[in-house]
Amino acid sequence: MEFSFLELLKYIFLGVIQGITEVLPISSSGHVAIAQTLFSLETDQGMLFLILVNVGSLVAIVIHFRKKIGTVIQSFLSYVFKPSTRSETADGYHYALKIVVASIPLGIIGLTLKSTIEDVYDMYKMIIVGLGLLVTATALYLVRNSSYKNGRQEVSYRDAMYIGFGQMFAVLPGLSRSGITTSSGLGRKLSMETVLVFSFMIYIPASLGSSLYYALEIVNDPAKLGFDPSNLNQYLYYGLALAASLVATRFSLKFIFRLFRAGKLVIFSAYTFVLGMIAFVAGLMAL
Repeated sequence: MEFSFLELLKYIFLGVIQGITEVLPISSSGHVAIAQTLFSLETDQGMLFLILVNVGSLVAIVIHFRKKIGTVIQSFLSYVFKPSTRSETADGYHYALKIVVASIPLGIIGLTLKSTIEDVYDMYKMIIVGLGLLVTATALYLVRNSSYKNGRQEVSYRDAMYIGFGQMFAVLPGLSRSGITTSSGLGRKLSMETVLVFSFMIYIPASLGSSLYYALEIVNDPAKLGFDPSNLNQYLYYGLALAASLVATRFSLKFIFRLFRAGKLVIFSAYTFVLGMIAFVAGLMAL
């Protein structure tokens, strides 16, 4: 297959969309689906493509929060293997456990219902994306006036469960994971800074679990790989999609805290509402 500059741009564009929308509360899966449908961005992507753009965002988030992640891991290990340090490492140890608690609901849904959700999604793609975006818009609107500075600074186990149940619904395409987890945390009267950091901490196991799911799908059905090893152009396409996702995620991370601290949730609410209506109408028209 000959090199296609247009095909290259398509992969880069989808990688950029993934990176920007993975961080902002506007649904990465919804934007990729809308871009493919409304602009006819057909690519040869398969499970490998989904893994790569997901990994791009994951690497960017790990780099951004590397100090926090390092502290939590070190505290957890010290608490478990060095009992003499437990008084000073207890906070980090319990923070790690709260990440686990918040991750359980999504893990259960992913293992039991993901294939069913995907089957329904294949039939009503734009309708489901539209509804997911509208739910995101509603959740963000409800917490638009929540306290951004004076909320609680520490996530409790109950908070973690509440945020985890919110994240559970993000398995639905079009429903923003960061939007729902942020809204859930703000609804618990946590501060914006606390909610955002915890939201990205629980993204890490969610992303790893998602990548593992896709990898197992490839093992069970190699046809889902969506990658032709004999086509050298695809190495370039996929590699640049990964790089685009990583760079775009890093770029978005620099702005999300600034925007959220300034209380701009209503902007994201309005945006996802308009986009959700467009997707929903487009889905109805396609029936």
